[in-house]
Amino acid sequence: ILKGDLNYRRLVGDRTWDATTPFADRTAYFPGAVAALRTLKSDVMVGLEQKTLDALERSGAAWRTSGTHALIQVRGAT
Repeated sequence: ILKGDLNYRRLVGDRTWDATTPFADRTAYFPGAVAALRTLKSDVMVGLEQKTLDALERSGAAWRTSGTHALIQVRGAT
């Protein structure tokens, strides 16, 4: 279990990926199941569904960096 924005960025490569890039693809190198818990404080984001991304973008808010949104993402063991 990884907690926090910095650990999330380390986990997925700390790049501005397309937000719909699958979380499992970006974490496939990790040697076991992984869960990431974070409050969004940076632009780094993966694993969103397109409809969710569209709704967040339409909101006009700085949702990626404001700390007002959070997420939990999980990838089981492969």
